[in-house]
Amino acid sequence: MGRLLGIMAFILLGMASAGARQASVGDLMKHLDALLDSGKYYDAQVERDITRYRHAYATAASPQRKFVVAGYLFYRYRKFRVDSALHYARVRVRLASQFASPDTMTLALMNEADGLKRMGRFQDALNVLNGLPHNRYTRNSTYYYYLYHSIYLSLSEMLTDASEIAASKRILSRYRDSVNWVNRNDPLTFNPNNAEIMKNRGQYRKALQYLLQFGRQYEPQLADDAVYWYTLGDTYDHLGDKDNAMRCLMRSAIIDKQHCNKTYTSLQRVAWMLYKQGDYDRAYRYITCAMNDVIAARAYNRLSSVSEYMPIITTAYEKQQHSLAVRRNVVLLVVALSAIALCVLMLLLYHRNKKLSATRRQLALSNAQLKELNERLNGMNKELAENNKIKEAYIAQLFRVCSGYIDGYEKNRLSLLSKLKSGSMRNLETMLKTSSKSSQLNTLFHNFDMIFLELFPDFVTRFNGLLRPEEHITPKAGELLSPELRIYALVRLGINDSVKIAGFLHYSPQTVYNYRLRVRNKSDLPRNEFVARVKNL
Repeated sequence: MGRLLGIMAFILLGMASAGARQASVGDLMKHLDALLDSGKYYDAQVERDITRYRHAYATAASPQRKFVVAGYLFYRYRKFRVDSALHYARVRVRLASQFASPDTMTLALMNEADGLKRMGRFQDALNVLNGLPHNRYTRNSTYYYYLYHSIYLSLSEMLTDASEIAASKRILSRYRDSVNWVNRNDPLTFNPNNAEIMKNRGQYRKALQYLLQFGRQYEPQLADDAVYWYTLGDTYDHLGDKDNAMRCLMRSAIIDKQHCNKTYTSLQRVAWMLYKQGDYDRAYRYITCAMNDVIAARAYNRLSSVSEYMPIITTAYEKQQHSLAVRRNVVLLVVALSAIALCVLMLLLYHRNKKLSATRRQLALSNAQLKELNERLNGMNKELAENNKIKEAYIAQLFRVCSGYIDGYEKNRLSLLSKLKSGSMRNLETMLKTSSKSSQLNTLFHNFDMIFLELFPDFVTRFNGLLRPEEHITPKAGELLSPELRIYALVRLGINDSVKIAGFLHYSPQTVYNYRLRVRNKSDLPRNEFVARVKNL
């Protein structure tokens, strides 16, 4: 029978925990981390609500309306800033004194006891509760029994004597039973309280089955209930199911953070479990957040519950940070040594590159000199080839001209000889008096011009490019070159001496000089540069 019950309990556990298993621990942790990062956003929302209620309180037209709005402010501050909650509870007590309603005053005094309890003033809270009339209103008030239970629970946590702890447990059990009796028709309060009673009796598996069944039945209403998920997570933890315990406690912490509840316990429990798993960074962050929230809420009595874990987690975190610092220092040392080695290597490379640069500069200088020599050699070769071409052309023409002169002399000789034999002295005298120099010079110039233009066909165009546009020289009709162009044609061929040019062209040196001067004056180039440019046409 016991084995059958165990199997049934296991099946119920697997089925009913489906909701808790929907999100992985990693997903819930990311959600919780994001909420911690955006905590100021939710705090700002609560502050806006409070500002709106305070304005409504200031503008309320009647004490009854002020009492209601003060109640809103009390409940908004109750888990957000406990000293302000106590202030508005006392405001409600003051306002309730103006009404003829004992129940209203009782509710206001319970608010004051609640505020005192949250401030850690447990005896003052008990004095307020003990002064309330034990009438029908208090006997049927869940709030009344909850306050007694929570005050004695807080007091029991400070006890050390075994007999006092046992007596305190009996008192707590009676108040739990009273809560159950008052809420016997309200399952949303009755069932979680009943599960707590089972836990207090050590019946954790039975409490778990009860909570899971209750969770399935009222899932929509419990989705936003931090107390339910905390109770379920605590039950899982007692049964050793750390994975599901972590899921439920994280859900409880998420709900607390979303509602800006700063007097929670779930985040401390999550931090402690993470510490045991070795996640010191996140454990330190969570416990620090819990401490800051308790201080922000001014619930200083709850510092003890946080400080219980704080030193242990902080020490582990500091040890981890020290270990990380040691590893970081080792890495920095390795990096520093590597940097030194790299600097030495760079220095060696710098000196080598410096030598290579000097060698490159020397090679570049040598290459430049070699290039200059090659250019000069190419120029000389070009000039030599050109001169050879000119020589070949003019030598061939020289042979033709000389051959023509020889043929002409031979014909003249034979003609003279024939005249002598025939005794025609008068015809002989006429022939000798007739000169053919002009005709022969024209033939010579024509042949020269023709050969020159064959060698330099664009000479005239390029030469005129050295002159001003309005001073261009154009040969006459029937001429290939004008006298001026012919003189500078000889300059282009390398004959720059005016006396030699005059002898070649059968001009006087002065005539050649005049021609050259007149042409140079048609150009804007200096004399030496003009001659050099002509030689390179």
